[in-house]
Amino acid sequence: MVKTTTPRTPKNQATEHAVIDFDALHSVRHTDDVVEYTLRCVLALTPRLEKAIIEAAEKQVREVFGGDRLYVARRPGEGTSQRNEEIRRLHQSGERVSYLERKFQLSARQIYRIIDGGM
Repeated sequence: MVKTTTPRTPKNQATEHAVIDFDALHSVRHTDDVVEYTLRCVLALTPRLEKAIIEAAEKQVREVFGGDRLYVARRPGEGTSQRNEEIRRLHQSGERVSYLERKFQLSARQIYRIIDGGM
């Protein structure tokens, strides 16, 4: 009896990586909808990405943040920790959530997440 096997790819062999064309971002049409614009950028960078993945990501983001006013920092975490500490301090000193919403232009849900330590 002869045993046959299929050849395996060695684990240390380089795998094919996608080449990303960052110039494609220049052709992305701007929109006031941050979610839509972000997904357009992702699609421009990864044109072979399945439409179902994009739709699922959009659905999730809209479920979590839909209707909220969002603060988009220039860099991740830039200034938010100081802002969040101030929100916690003001709330502990008796400020109402409605005041904090107006002062920081955040939704009540975002304020409560910060107060509860989720952000």
